[in-house]
Amino acid sequence: MAGGVSVASIYHELIAQGASTVEALGIMANMINESGFNTQAVGDQGTSFGLVQQHGNYGYLVTGNPQADMVKQIQTLKSLGGFAAASGNTPQDAAGNFAANYERCVGCQPGGAQWQGRVANANTVVGYFKSGKWPQAGGGGAASSPGTAQQGPQPAVLTGFPGGAWDPLNIPGEVARALTAPLSGAVSTATGIEGVMRALGGIAADFNAIVKDIEWLFVPNHWIRIGAFAGGVVILIPGLIQLSKAGQGGTGLPVGIFLVTLAAILFFIAFHNLPDDVKDIQGLLRLISDGIRGGWKVSG
Repeated sequence: MAGGVSVASIYHELIAQGASTVEALGIMANMINESGFNTQAVGDQGTSFGLVQQHGNYGYLVTGNPQADMVKQIQTLKSLGGFAAASGNTPQDAAGNFAANYERCVGCQPGGAQWQGRVANANTVVGYFKSGKWPQAGGGGAASSPGTAQQGPQPAVLTGFPGGAWDPLNIPGEVARALTAPLSGAVSTATGIEGVMRALGGIAADFNAIVKDIEWLFVPNHWIRIGAFAGGVVILIPGLIQLSKAGQGGTGLPVGIFLVTLAAILFFIAFHNLPDDVKDIQGLLRLISDGIRGGWKVSG
């Protein structure tokens, strides 16, 4: 495996720590050049470390524990604005922006050789994501320097359901990948299970919301409110037309006032809860009668 962890584990850890699918794929496109997905890579004469060759006093990110190091390296990447640096509408955009704004290596600016290579790498990583086939192994040993570590040809192992189209909102595909990806160690296993539970929880919440909306339609006085709203719209339009003719004489003004007032009453009913005993037009008329006498039972 790449530095002791699978390439799929790196993707899932990026997602678990808050990266979007586009950001994760763009960052991974840069990892191909930086470390060959090797968590233990050390380059630039011992001054750059890990998956993205974090440059500086970051030796603590490479300890010989690939699983724990991967988590720390991605946490550091996130804390230093790495996710935001990988902005873009596509993985290719994200790869180029991450190269220019975060890696800032020679040739990493737009149009440079490194920038072009990393944008091209995004197509490779997207291919992994689309097919669900992630390479089990990446570059072994230490990287010589940022931008020089290469990922040699490796056999691809099926770790998800094949044929799924690339779609950040493809919940079934994400659940399948979280269930079937080869996760190493307790941290990644917990991350995979957490991802599944979050996806299932979201589906359950959407289902409950739909059920509540359906239940709302089975309450009789809710249909009265719907009818009151529709009636208010129908009455309000001719009322406004009559008011617009008020200066022309005739009955336009009183008729307009009457219709607009009636529409206002219907809208009041439509946008307030009705008592449970109001289940038909007769009950509604009784409520209106009580309201005229000063005893409204309608609640906000």
